[in-house]
Amino acid sequence: MSDAYIIQIAGSTVGIVARDESDQIFNFFSATREFNILEKHRFQDPLCAEEAARHLRRHGNLPAHYGHEGHAEGSVPV
Repeated sequence: MSDAYIIQIAGSTVGIVARDESDQIFNFFSATREFNILEKHRFQDPLCAEEAARHLRRHGNLPAHYGHEGHAEGSVPV
């Protein structure tokens, strides 16, 4: 499995996720201001990060299942 993935929506790069030093978690790094809210969020896998980014693009906010710390079911608390 790769250490980093580009997250794209409709052919536009919105960020990347990079595996952390523990090889367990992926950290999100925003490519545009629209996705800065996801900056440094930690995800179990790149697909979870892509789903969060797609929701943000579609609805203008993070998914409702994000907890008070801002982490979704597929993400990991910091």
